[in-house]
Amino acid sequence: MLTHLHIRDFAIIDDAEIEPGPGMTALTGETGAGKSILLDALGLVLGERASASAVREGASRAEVTASFEPAADAGVMRWLSEHDLDADGDCVLRRVVTAAGKSRASINGRPVPLGALRELGARLVSIHGQNAHQALADGAAQRRVLDAWKPSAHLDKVAAAWQDWHAVRQRLDAVLDESETRQQRIDLLRFQLQEFDDAELGGLDAGDIESEHRWLANAENTRSLGSEAIAALDEIAGPALIQALRPLETLAKRDEGLREAFDLVESASIQLDEAAHLLGSRTRSLETDEARLAWLDGRLAVLHRLAKKHRTDPDGLGALEQALRDELDALAGPEDGPEALRAACDAHRASYLELARKLSRHRVRTAKALGQTVTASMQELAMSGGLFRIRVDSDETRIERHGIDRVSFEVSPNPGVSPAPLSRVASGGELSRIGLSLQLATVATRQVPTLIFDEVDAGIGGAVAETVGRLLRSVGEHAQVLCVTHLPQVAARAHAHLKVTKRVSKGNTTTRLEPLQGAATRDEIARMLAGAKVTKKSLQHAQEMLDDVAG
Repeated sequence: MLTHLHIRDFAIIDDAEIEPGPGMTALTGETGAGKSILLDALGLVLGERASASAVREGASRAEVTASFEPAADAGVMRWLSEHDLDADGDCVLRRVVTAAGKSRASINGRPVPLGALRELGARLVSIHGQNAHQALADGAAQRRVLDAWKPSAHLDKVAAAWQDWHAVRQRLDAVLDESETRQQRIDLLRFQLQEFDDAELGGLDAGDIESEHRWLANAENTRSLGSEAIAALDEIAGPALIQALRPLETLAKRDEGLREAFDLVESASIQLDEAAHLLGSRTRSLETDEARLAWLDGRLAVLHRLAKKHRTDPDGLGALEQALRDELDALAGPEDGPEALRAACDAHRASYLELARKLSRHRVRTAKALGQTVTASMQELAMSGGLFRIRVDSDETRIERHGIDRVSFEVSPNPGVSPAPLSRVASGGELSRIGLSLQLATVATRQVPTLIFDEVDAGIGGAVAETVGRLLRSVGEHAQVLCVTHLPQVAARAHAHLKVTKRVSKGNTTTRLEPLQGAATRDEIARMLAGAKVTKKSLQHAQEMLDDVAG
């Protein structure tokens, strides 16, 4: 439970601290004194977001420190141990917000992220605001309230089964997406390779086509150059070599050392004849083939177009075509179908539904019991004949982590009126009392040691207020309760009393917290009864209320 709260320079609180004890503590004071600001400060240290506006004007920073006694709560102690934040004695939460808007948080003296502060805070304190019933209009919130009232082991099992099904479903979807993408790639490859087939290259690569094209395009010039070369060989080079061989032969006979020179010239003469013959044979047979040249022109144009399209050069098209064919062969091969995944998905879905049905049956039983409990509480809150009902609608096509159910709170505030969804109840006062009935009926399921009620009794009075006070006190018998209230009937039921006052001094407004006992408690109850002018009668009435509680 909360053992100490110290607030410094927060909003209009310059320096205040309280040490609430067990049971129910009432926080009272005139409107605008700062009662809700006190709870805002507590919310800050529990992890709520804050801005520079939280810092009291003229101060450099706001600081809130809260100490809790967690020994009786095994869950809190386990959380602290898991996060290496455990310490001997109290659990101390601290939050600092600077005038520049920067924030720091710590648990047991160790810096922590805001999320950790919020996570631990939810285990330590549960705050019920005067508009809490509005949040209960949300279907998801209603389902959570029902599940928390009497938890079912099936809830975690359903969540785990859903996770298993969801993982397989995601894999199946991915495979189906991959299959679609794969087919799209196959179609593209086939289209691209069709372009290569349509090019009709005849098995030639770009180098062969370019070489042949150059040869045919220059046929006339080639014949002319060939004839010129043959004439030079036949008319000049050949006779010159023959003329040289005659004297060389005689010299070689005389001097054996000149034999090599003779052999070289003789060999050159033979090679020259062969070259002239080869050149003549090649050039004389060369004819201009206009049709072949046109075909080669077309193939070159196709090659350059394909090369540009695929961002390569003509020489690289052969390797590219082979790579495309290899990829197509790989993709067009046997495909791993999704049949196995579909079967697994169906199996997980069946397991999920089996557990979800059990959870649904548990929810139906729990809904009936909670509905009866809240209905009984409504009778005590001046809603005689009112009815609270919880509908649990199941739909097995609706597969969600929390099950297949939609939970709906329905209310009939008066006899003879058909129950309608909680969100459609017209009267604000009735809605407040229904919300309070729900909070009181489910407060024991919150599993936190400290409960705060912030003007949840707004809009009620008289005998209903006395009932609310009695119910809140009963809650305080097994949990620490802090209750901000304007009702004397509620405040009189408290085990302890704190008065919040506002004071203006030298143009500065500050808030003070004052523990009340004895006559001071009576005087505050009398003020709440009579207003600004406290009379002997109001004092007497206040004392009677306190005596009635004590008796």
